[in-house]
Amino acid sequence: MIYKILSFPKGRSILIKCFSLAILLWPSVAFTQKYSFTNYGIEDGLSQSQATRIIQDNNHRLVISTFLGINRFDGKTFSPVTKDISLTDFVGALTIDHSGKIWASNPKGLYCFDADKTTRFVVDKNDPLITASDLIADRLDNIWGLKNQRLFKISGGHMQDVNVTGGKDIITALTLNKHGDILIAVANKGIYFLKNQKWVNTIPVVLPKDTYIRRFVMDSNDDNAIYISTGTKVFYVRKKNTREIKIDFQKNGIKLIYCLAQDNLNGLWIGTNKGACYFNNNTLKYFDESNGFTNYQVYDIFKDFDNTIWFGTNGAGVFRFDGDGFLILDQAQGITEPILQIALDQNNNILMSGGGKLMSYNGKKISQIKLPQMAATDVFHCLYTDKEKHTWLCTRQALWEETGSNFTRFYPGNKNDAGFLFNAVLRDQLQTMWLVTSNGCYYWDRGFKKISGADFQCTGIIETGRDSILVGSSQGIFRVTGKKIDPGFRADFLKGANVLCLKYYKGRIYIGTFDNGLFIWDPHGGPVTHLNEKNGLNSPSVYSIDIDKNEVLWVGSGRGVNQFKIKNDGTFQKIINENISNLFVECNQDAILFHNNQVFIGTTKGLLVVKNDLAPHSFSAPYTAIKNVSFYNKQTVKFTYRNGYKEPQNLKLPFNNSRITISFDGIYLRNPNNVLYSYKLWPLDTRFSSQVSNNVVDYPSLPPGNYIFSVKAYSLSGASSNIASFSFEITPAYYQTTIFKVAIVVFLFLISVLTWKYFRVKEEQKRRLIAHLRMEEQVKIRKQTAEDFHDDLGNKLTRINVLSDILYKKIDVNLPDQRKIIDQIKENADALFTGSKHILWALDPENDRLSEVLTHVKEFGIDLFLNTSIGFTSDLTNTKFEKLTLPMGYGRNITMILKELFNNALRHSGAENVKASAFLNDDNNIYIIVEDDGKGFDKDTVKSGNGLRNINNRAKKVKGVLETKSSMNNGTSVTLIIKDIPQLH
Repeated sequence: MIYKILSFPKGRSILIKCFSLAILLWPSVAFTQKYSFTNYGIEDGLSQSQATRIIQDNNHRLVISTFLGINRFDGKTFSPVTKDISLTDFVGALTIDHSGKIWASNPKGLYCFDADKTTRFVVDKNDPLITASDLIADRLDNIWGLKNQRLFKISGGHMQDVNVTGGKDIITALTLNKHGDILIAVANKGIYFLKNQKWVNTIPVVLPKDTYIRRFVMDSNDDNAIYISTGTKVFYVRKKNTREIKIDFQKNGIKLIYCLAQDNLNGLWIGTNKGACYFNNNTLKYFDESNGFTNYQVYDIFKDFDNTIWFGTNGAGVFRFDGDGFLILDQAQGITEPILQIALDQNNNILMSGGGKLMSYNGKKISQIKLPQMAATDVFHCLYTDKEKHTWLCTRQALWEETGSNFTRFYPGNKNDAGFLFNAVLRDQLQTMWLVTSNGCYYWDRGFKKISGADFQCTGIIETGRDSILVGSSQGIFRVTGKKIDPGFRADFLKGANVLCLKYYKGRIYIGTFDNGLFIWDPHGGPVTHLNEKNGLNSPSVYSIDIDKNEVLWVGSGRGVNQFKIKNDGTFQKIINENISNLFVECNQDAILFHNNQVFIGTTKGLLVVKNDLAPHSFSAPYTAIKNVSFYNKQTVKFTYRNGYKEPQNLKLPFNNSRITISFDGIYLRNPNNVLYSYKLWPLDTRFSSQVSNNVVDYPSLPPGNYIFSVKAYSLSGASSNIASFSFEITPAYYQTTIFKVAIVVFLFLISVLTWKYFRVKEEQKRRLIAHLRMEEQVKIRKQTAEDFHDDLGNKLTRINVLSDILYKKIDVNLPDQRKIIDQIKENADALFTGSKHILWALDPENDRLSEVLTHVKEFGIDLFLNTSIGFTSDLTNTKFEKLTLPMGYGRNITMILKELFNNALRHSGAENVKASAFLNDDNNIYIIVEDDGKGFDKDTVKSGNGLRNINNRAKKVKGVLETKSSMNNGTSVTLIIKDIPQLH
């Protein structure tokens, strides 16, 4: 899109009075419209630009002969039929039979192309040079041809001359009727038809002297009528009546007629030495390079299965006529700039401008309109026609009103009036003039006055009711009532949207945005409908919208034009219009106009004129064919050829190399780029897939079985094609039996178990390694902590003792209380020092050996029971203990348990002897026993205190259990049993 200019420098205003309208025509040449033709040449893959004949094969592809060979064309790609150099030079005759064999004749002879073989046809007399001027295959696959104006027939591989009238016939042309029967033209006698093996003069023809039939076609609606070309004239013959079609060919420089073809609208196409003509309803249209075609000779005209017309030219390649559903007026018609604005004047002429000049189009010619008093530097910026059919012209410097045959400057009225750059103007029901600019919205009241609060770029303006104005802007939309912005009007769904165009229709507001598609909103509480690329739009940028009398919504976007039918329930149904579906033009802002059943759309390429026709169109469907089957194992396979496509026959793939890739084509010459496919592989698929654009399917690994691949294609309008299919088999392996499958299952189970076991072992090794590394780290930390603790705390406790001794000596002996306190401090420091030694001993990793723990316990016992009435003995040494390292924390807990047991014996047992012993049993469990010969106790009557609870808790921490045996007057025995020492298990 080309945007309207949003700001301009203020210039000096000039008072201009009423001016007369001056219409200037430029230049004085005949006006021609540009029709829609698509050209294919050597840059598209065509072998050579001189296309002599065009036919169509059974897969709906075109077969085109050129001076450098014969091509097939599927709508997108040209491919050579054969690389045989014999099939070059001018091909004067070309046909194809129902089996797909192509017959062609050039000055070197008659050739038959069958599958991948090219054969020169030689008659029974071994005549190698058969040059035919025409070839046709009838419905029985007989090949008819003309050689030196004599008729011949090829049937069953044999050629024979055919006599039609019994005399020396001069056969000038031949064709088929709609039933596939042969018709021939005999000079000076007419058209003959083969009926029951006899030639019947079905249409006598009387032509002017010294003329004969060079080409003829049957009237598709009348078996008794034909169109005839003599090379310079065209006649219509029905039964015995011959009527010349009066065409002034000389006017357009036409001297020779090369070919004729009739389309599905009963129109006659005529190929000439300079372009082509179209005759229908007594009206002649001439096509050459001025209106989208070519000035080159047209050798052949062909109507394909989709009723599309194709042209073979002498130097310009191949043309496709896309119909007259739309026209484009551009530089060829004098439009040298994009069309940014469109309006309708009082005489129902189309006014349009791209900014540089104002033009008028009356349906036949384009004229330039000039305002004599308009400044040379001024440009047109906006066109608008109000409900009274007054046209308003906005330029950079003024606003002009059409009054009769004149344009009067409405604004500025004098040099003191402010200048505006008009983005859009509106005249409402109250006859108030509104305008929007790059900095707000204004209304006319003895001068333009600004709407307060709209200080931003405004892009469009419409009227939604009496005293109700809707304005589009770079910040959404707002409503103006009573010359003020309505604060109660909210359209939050447009927050941040850049609005480009607006339309109010039957209570709903249509809002086109720059990059967020089209919104349809009922401001009275209805829903918001959002149209974008996902549900029908070609582009999210919507520049123009309007609704025609048939309630069809037209949307001009950044990538063409879309149509939607507004249904009775308010929903929208996309209209498939294949005439414009491939027309990717960029539309301009607010540049759609309906007039005389036509839609005029301003685009960056000129003026697009589309027929506004809702009549149902019968669009044909694509034709689907399997294009190629690729497999990846080396095996000998027979192939069949179907109209140029090679297909393997009875394909069987082994189980171990079952990959297969299938490509397919939906031939749709009318609209080749908008074909979708749906496929299935039976029996894996029971339904066809959703529609996709990809035309290749790869199956990397299929299980054994018999398969049928099926595919069909869809046109843009939804018409579905035939179903193409291909069958193949994946053969199973000998070992794919039940026994082997069971064995595989067992084997896999064993492998799974071993794998599981392997990973368990690896995981355990990993766990042990991590535990070992953690242990080493903990050992380092414990060692360092013990050293630091000893150095720091030991020094401080020693200092406390020393200071206590000094203080004790300095205190007078007559202060016994103070000396007693000092003694207590010293005793506590000594106790703390002793306790810290035990802690340091527990922290030292060297003391994790069981032998060290038991030695420490033994020493503690000796010290504890020394100077008491209880004798202490121990049996805690064992060579096995020296090699046994306890887990971290075990040593301290064992020590604390035994200390607590020793203390209990000292305080409560009343024993004379206490013994501690330890040993390993056969299960490598550690047994540590503390026993005394004291008074014992009754376990059932003694309550557990904190000491016993602590002992039991510590036993659990070392995964041990305590067994206590005691009775009154029989002593007590407590056994600590520690199991699951890692080093022992």
